[in-house]
Amino acid sequence: MNKIVACFVLTLIFVSTADSVFAHAAVVACAPRIGANLAQPPSQIVCQFDQPLDPAKSSLKVTAPNGQQVDKNDVRLFEGDRYSIVVSLDASKMSPGIYTVQWSVTDPTDNVETSGTVQFGINTVVPPTPTVVLPGQVILTPDAPVNTVASNSSTDLISRFLIGLGVILLVVMGILYWRTRQSEGF
Repeated sequence: MNKIVACFVLTLIFVSTADSVFAHAAVVACAPRIGANLAQPPSQIVCQFDQPLDPAKSSLKVTAPNGQQVDKNDVRLFEGDRYSIVVSLDASKMSPGIYTVQWSVTDPTDNVETSGTVQFGINTVVPPTPTVVLPGQVILTPDAPVNTVASNSSTDLISRFLIGLGVILLVVMGILYWRTRQSEGF
């Protein structure tokens, strides 16, 4: 009976830790707000994510409606916060229109890159921005495609194996427990 309890506890540990592998970084919020219509160009863009980021593998690129890059290519952590990155903007290059913020980040938890786009406007109404696309999801947008990196990495395969193994162990333990209870006459 003690072996069954020990196996059950180990299975719970494997299943609960394998779930964290599927958590890829995604945008939670940006300042200026996603889809905002601003009267003046902002001096910087700050984006906050739901996972800690690897600053060496994180980028923000802001482009004007004509495709010209208007950021100063100085992406860094925002005030040392591992969940937020910031890039400065060159306001002299910015005129009314819709601006696209292309983000690409890697969180050190699973080392998988996720990317996408958000928009804001200067004296222009911005159409709704689609939700963040994570690996495995497909959302089509007519003017702002969202790119993701394939998620068939070794960590995904290992985590799927561990989850499958955990499910099998739970089923086997349930059967063994049921048979033990039946043989004891309960």
